Order: sequence, then structure tokens, then C-alpha cells
Amino acid sequence: MAILYETERLQAVLVRPDHAQAMLSYEKRNKLFFSIIHPQSYYTLGSFEDICRRQCALIEEKRMFSLLFFRKDEHNHICCTVQLNQMVYGVSRSAKIGYSVDKDLICQGYGKESVSSVIRHAFDQLKLHRIEAHIMPANTASLALASSVGFSEEGLCKSYLYINGRWEDHLRFSILNDQNVF
Repeated sequence: MAILYETERLQAVLVRPDHAQAMLSYEKRNKLFFSIIHPQSYYTLGSFEDICRRQCALIEEKRMFSLLFFRKDEHNHICCTVQLNQMVYGVSRSAKIGYSVDKDLICQGYGKESVSSVIRHAFDQLKLHRIEAHIMPANTASLALASSVGFSEEGLCKSYLYINGRWEDHLRFSILNDQNVF
């Protein structure tokens, strides 16, 4: 396992093709908790091999930064995932963040630890200026996590994403890197 960096309790690893089985196990374990309905064909090794390949290509193109987090004391199970998507450089230097935490580890600080470490890495190493999070208003755990790591609410995005057969509103949050001038 090629560790990119460590936090107090976690090891961060960039997604690689050989993570397909671990990612599939994580998604299956959390299928009901994540509450996004996927077709059965999504929950196959082949599907996750494709997902890993696509993410690796986007990482190589510097359009995505996708990390898996493992507890230092347990290397077999993913405990959190954090992705920076739609990364744009040039005058914007921005990305959108997505994250998930294993259902058995929520409210134990793993989400905050992983997300705050990715924000630091994005600002210090990737030299991003702005990170946005879009969160459904009913997702109180994610709202609390975003607030705890410094995101500020900017407003409501009506009918933002099509989830489980319907358009869902999302609240837009951002965090800015005011420390660096590029």
C-alpha cells in the first residue's frame, strides 16, 4: 500500500486499480447507509475495476484527487473516502469535494480527520484556492462535518443532482485558501 500521507489515526492512499475489491466491499457494506440506489450491476468487481481505472486516469490528468483512508490499526477495510472532483487550475484553482464515512465509524471523528487533511493537502500541495461542497439539506451529519472543518454556507442550489429518481436541492458551501497567492 503506497501511503501518500498519514494523519493521527489514518493512512491516506491515492486510488489505484488494485483497490477495486476494497472499494466494492466498502460500498456493499454501506449500501443501505449511503441510501443512493444503484443497479445491481454497480455492485460487481468489474464495475469497480472500471471506476478505479477512470479515477486513475482523472488523477493522472490532475482533474481529480481521490483518496481512500484506512485506519493505521486495520489496513484491510476502507474507513473513509474523500474526492476532489472537477479540479480546475488557471485563474480558478478550484474543486468540488465529496466524502463518505463507513457506517460503523460515524461520529468518531474519522470524517473530520480525513476531510480536513485533504483540505490542507489541496491548499498546501495542490495549490487550490477554493473548494466547494454540495450537501442535501436533510444530511445533517454531512452539514455538521462541513461546518466543523471550516466550510461556509453560500446558498441553495435548486434541483442540483438527480438522486434516486428525483432532482434534489443541495446547499452549497465553500472554503477558501487565503494563505497563498499563486
